[in-house]
Amino acid sequence: MFPRLLVSLVLLVAWAALPACGDDSSMVTDSSVGTDGDTPDVAVPDGFCPATVTFRATGSTPDVHIAGPFNDWDETADRMVDDGTGVYRVTLALTPGVHPYKFFVEGDGREPWRLDPDNAYRAYDSGEENSGLRVADCRVPGLTVDTATGVRGEDGVGRIDATVRYDRRLAGPADMVTAELRSGRSTRALDGAEVTVAGDVITVAVTGLAEGKHTVRISAIDTAGVEAESVLLPVWIEAEPFEWRDALIYMILTDRFKNGDATNDGEPTMASPGAEWDGGDLEGVKEAIESGYLDRLGVSALWLTPFNDNPDVAYADADDFHSVAGYHGYWPVDARAVDPRLGGEEALDELVAVAHEHGIRILMDLVVNHVHEDHPYYRDHPTWFNTGCICGTGGCDWTERRLDCLFRDYMPDLNWEVTDASEQVIEDSLYWLERFDLDGFRVDAVKHVVDGAIFNLGMRVRERFETAGTEYFLMGETAQGWDSSSGPTEGGNPGNYDIISRYITPDGLDGQFDFVLYYAASLQFLGDTPGRGMAHVDFWTQASMERYPRGAVMTPYIGSHDTQRFLTLQAHPGQANNKWDDLPTAPDWDEPYDRMYVALAWLLAIPGAPLLYYGDEYGEFGGADPDNRHVMRFDGALNTREQNQLDRVSRLGRARADLVGLRRGAYRTLQADDDLWVVARGEGEDLVLVVVNRGAAPRAESIPVPADVAAEGRSFVDALAGGATPTVERAAITLTIPGRSALYLH
Repeated sequence: MFPRLLVSLVLLVAWAALPACGDDSSMVTDSSVGTDGDTPDVAVPDGFCPATVTFRATGSTPDVHIAGPFNDWDETADRMVDDGTGVYRVTLALTPGVHPYKFFVEGDGREPWRLDPDNAYRAYDSGEENSGLRVADCRVPGLTVDTATGVRGEDGVGRIDATVRYDRRLAGPADMVTAELRSGRSTRALDGAEVTVAGDVITVAVTGLAEGKHTVRISAIDTAGVEAESVLLPVWIEAEPFEWRDALIYMILTDRFKNGDATNDGEPTMASPGAEWDGGDLEGVKEAIESGYLDRLGVSALWLTPFNDNPDVAYADADDFHSVAGYHGYWPVDARAVDPRLGGEEALDELVAVAHEHGIRILMDLVVNHVHEDHPYYRDHPTWFNTGCICGTGGCDWTERRLDCLFRDYMPDLNWEVTDASEQVIEDSLYWLERFDLDGFRVDAVKHVVDGAIFNLGMRVRERFETAGTEYFLMGETAQGWDSSSGPTEGGNPGNYDIISRYITPDGLDGQFDFVLYYAASLQFLGDTPGRGMAHVDFWTQASMERYPRGAVMTPYIGSHDTQRFLTLQAHPGQANNKWDDLPTAPDWDEPYDRMYVALAWLLAIPGAPLLYYGDEYGEFGGADPDNRHVMRFDGALNTREQNQLDRVSRLGRARADLVGLRRGAYRTLQADDDLWVVARGEGEDLVLVVVNRGAAPRAESIPVPADVAAEGRSFVDALAGGATPTVERAAITLTIPGRSALYLH
């Protein structure tokens, strides 16, 4: 992932430099500004706060001004002063909130109006994208994390150490500081030995922590009773520090997974068959975790469909004939309520606690593009929404009108250019992470909101939650295709890669679903199309490694809730697009399962955090949405082929969890042709040789293994079946690979 540089962009500095502003009769003088007794009195207009902005010149000495609605976009009103090092500064008096601004720079031969290159936060004015200056309320004290770490000792016991600074601003001195520790289901106050205060410095030292996730929360109140915004210090204590590139992400559509509590089943909505609530809930997911089902698959992260309360009645499908219930969660009618049909808040708390006990991270599916028409935001704040056309209808192209078209007429489209709307949605998002101890988001429909929505969300998540080094994962969905007639740098593919990549930055998403690879490689396992064998798959796998931003954690996949089931695409392609009638059934022959198995063997051996869609581990079948969202079936409901598929896919997942080289290692192709693919993952003791035979016939091969990959005489064991034990002789290994099979040699 990207290296994190956490810099707060809530600007409250340079008190003494504040110029006089406005009517003197509205000025107040507060001699308590700052944290140091030598700070001079500073005149601050009532209701305003000082905010200092800097600009770094990179060329010839320019003339620099700042402009925004605060000065009616006058490019000459607020001049920035060079401090002698090429850094230009100005201190403004602004009301607390978010202010659009741009620099107006003359003298270096470039376009004068510019965004702030050191501030990715965005704000909009009259449809124009600008940098966003966040000004905190200076009459409320602040807390700033100076240092924070969470470590596990050699004895397996963890500790948290931190230094936090109390910033008075224009508030009073600290009167009371409190801290608490949240560990799973329990929360306790820290005692006087664990948190100490010396002047404005708060020191935290918590020891004796068991493995799992722990969060320290620090609060402070000044002598007037004004409370600072708390700070959070989330850490994981675990034997092997987790990285998101390690993850095998398992997607669960909660209502279709497992009914763990029939008492919360809702009333029928009279939706069409296949599109009704089916009773799955958070208790059912928790039970699956407790049973070890996900551990046996090697799962380390869960992506769960939205928890938000959804409507109680069904609504028209795109065909305007069938009706669909909100079982999927993507029609929120409340910003912060957990749908009672999923079990409510208590069930979500229990699920997260159990998942963390198993070392499993929880990602919430976050809907940022729209709400349902019954949502109070739409009722109370109609100006927060676009009034566009229906996506995909005449004159309303999904791409050309991506920012204002509505998915359906009952799904009002949020306008992220309205600051009050965008800030509220971000606050709601932070609430979910904090209240329920979640570990990140899968962000829905990324390209249907302005770019600034993603950057603002990312910055706020990192400022709030990555204070102690724990990375919260932001995984995006930006649906694109693949230009099969061109290479990665030709035709439409540069555009496909670029659109997905534009949101992946240190301030934005950590990664996205790899739509290009899905079409270019995943679907090639369905058949034996000439020229699209394993050499083709390897070529496009490496293209993904090269074309996305360095440090991105991409999520490759062979199926999701938005695609037809892989098994049906292979076995019953003529029925794969059916969603209501003439629905496909489970195939009763081996080939579809075998082809899916080798596709998964490839998927779990390539870089990234791959996705396993619930049910794909045993070969669930289904056509188009909603037929691709059957109720999950567990061991007792599986036939022999399905049980065999589950067993061997579980071995793939466990091998990936156990073998570091499959998750973090280098990627080097040793052999790739129509049917055979051999790559070296990792190095040294972590080396894994991945062998996949997509063809139906066995392959007897002497596979080249150069000396810089593995030394002469080195022996390997297959992590999947344990049968093959080849040894490097004369810079090669010799073995027979059965048809449609895979080996993970380590």
